[in-house]
Amino acid sequence: MSPTPLSLPYIANEPKLFGIIYARPDIVIPGFDSAQMLNLSALVGLVGLFGIAIHAWSTLPDTIPVHFGFDGQANGWGSKKVLWLLPIVGLAIYGLLTFISRYPNTFNYLVVITEQNALQQYQIACSMLDWLKSEMVWIFVYIEWQIFHLATTENPNLGVWFMPVTSIIIFGTIGYWLSQSFLAR
Repeated sequence: MSPTPLSLPYIANEPKLFGIIYARPDIVIPGFDSAQMLNLSALVGLVGLFGIAIHAWSTLPDTIPVHFGFDGQANGWGSKKVLWLLPIVGLAIYGLLTFISRYPNTFNYLVVITEQNALQQYQIACSMLDWLKSEMVWIFVYIEWQIFHLATTENPNLGVWFMPVTSIIIFGTIGYWLSQSFLAR
């Protein structure tokens, strides 16, 4: 006979999200200034994304560069309607990362989460998400701005440095915060 929920009372008190049970402390993380500044930065970036799209719409040709290779050269062209993709994806990323950062007890961690380290580990994880959210939105702002400017040039090029710098920013942020998590175990 399989155990019933009544025979396992400790499960009934565990935090749940979407019906999944997590045996980690469910702590409210106090707000901190850097999180507010990063969220404000991301929101300003989102306004910028939509602002660029609105401003550029009437001045862009019908066909614009929509894809760039590793060397920064435009290698794909498409409708200027694609200009709306970055603001929409940026808004989705902002919303998703904001939502999941409210449930740090559901994340996967490099270390075992205990009552003693939960608050610090949750703060580190949420800080990483705040940084990534802001960085990704601003990378999208840069791409959108470049598409707007490069659409009218004869040889559109983001620059060979764009992919390496973007990769260093994103993976550097992830590496930094994961190392902080490991050190704070």
